Amino acid sequence: MDTLTSRVVSFLRFPLIVAVIFIHCNLLVKNPELETMPVFYFLVYVSMKLVCIAVPLFFFISGLLFFKEGSFDLSLFQKKLKRRFQTVLIPYLLWNIIYFVILGIMQLIKPDNLLILHKHIADFRWQDFLWIFWDISQITGLADDQRACLVGAFWFLQCLFVLFLASPIIYYLIKYLRHFILAILGILYFTDYIPEMPGIQCNAIVYYMLGAYCSIMHIDFISIFRRIPVQGHFLLMIVAILVSYWLNENDTVYNITDLFLQAAVFAFTAYMIEHQRWKENRYLVSSVFFVFAVHRLFSAALMTVSCYLIPSIGNEIVLYLYYILMVILTVVASLAVYQLSKRCLPRTTNVLNGLR
Repeated sequence: MDTLTSRVVSFLRFPLIVAVIFIHCNLLVKNPELETMPVFYFLVYVSMKLVCIAVPLFFFISGLLFFKEGSFDLSLFQKKLKRRFQTVLIPYLLWNIIYFVILGIMQLIKPDNLLILHKHIADFRWQDFLWIFWDISQITGLADDQRACLVGAFWFLQCLFVLFLASPIIYYLIKYLRHFILAILGILYFTDYIPEMPGIQCNAIVYYMLGAYCSIMHIDFISIFRRIPVQGHFLLMIVAILVSYWLNENDTVYNITDLFLQAAVFAFTAYMIEHQRWKENRYLVSSVFFVFAVHRLFSAALMTVSCYLIPSIGNEIVLYLYYILMVILTVVASLAVYQLSKRCLPRTTNVLNGLR
């Protein structure tokens, strides 16, 4: 991986996690009646169109980094799995335990509080204590429960676990099928053929393999994107958003415009870094995993509060600004906890942060 690509990938980590927080603070999720407010709905739609590329890009970056050497053998695979055990698996287990303890304390304080689990911990079967690490819908059997671990945002890590383990297969598929693999990924991307389940999602597979493809085939995708002038990428972004908005019922159009937006984000970031207008903030980059893990505690609380405040906000612009404020407060609160944790419990924080 060349220096510029490495700097772009590193810089994007924090903005992309902020984008994830935008997704989790979406007021339309708990207040669908707000869709009748045209200005607010349009502003949120544009925001969601921009930020929803964050998760696919995280998968792309993960595939890119896992195969960054462009080669593969058993010893390298073992070394990478050992590293992921420290950076991903251990924090994954610990954060789920932390969330479970928090929910347990909440139930002790208020026994009728069945938040997330929809079940009293006192009524848990022994299997339920295992399911909190993979699929909480198995605890209650409710179809509308999230099919992921207790820390809902960690469905992303569940998919990475599966993809990490499948990396030998992915490497040899790309190595021997070469460019033909792009056609297969394209079919998967536009048909969404693979049914979703814990640890397996079609988009996760597609974007991870695209990142792997770029590393294994030694493709400098940044240079390809930058062939279009930066003004052209801005124009592509605007056209992509507007076309998607007008034809938002068309999944194919939505997927195509997503690809344009992702390319534009990489190209524009590369342009700004290359011209020394943007610089990586190492502190923010180091906080990404911790913010990812802890932010739901704050975004969920703010979303609950918003249900009581929204009826008193009649102005659509003010309502959108309130949405932005929720995101800012969630980011600031998450960073504050990270900083406090680093000062008071540096070793523990290091482990929770995946030794980053």
